[in-house]
Parts: sequence; C-alpha cells; structure tokens
Amino acid sequence: MKDTTDEINDLQLKIWLAKTPSERLRQLLVDNEALYKFWNNVKPAIEIVEVKH
Repeated sequence: MKDTTDEINDLQLKIWLAKTPSERLRQLLVDNEALYKFWNNVKPAIEIVEVKH
C-alpha cells in the first residue's frame, strides 16, 4: 500500500534525520507505548472458540 507521495516521504525522512539520536530514540519509545496502549484496548472482531473433539 502506497498512499504517501515520494515527495512527502523524502520530507519526512529529512525531518527525522535532522533530529538527534536521543530525540529519535525518545520518539520511538513514545510511539511504541502509544501503539501498545491502542492494541491493548482493541477487542477482536471475531471471538475464536476452541473446539474440543
């Protein structure tokens, strides 16, 4: 899936690389924490039922 133009991708990369390594690490940790919180709050659309034979 490619919904972002190459121009925007290049701009995002330049912004990311302009940050210091410590800023990039902090952003990675903050984003990962937010992602884990999001997925912990998402309920599965279909429940998996264990079938015993």
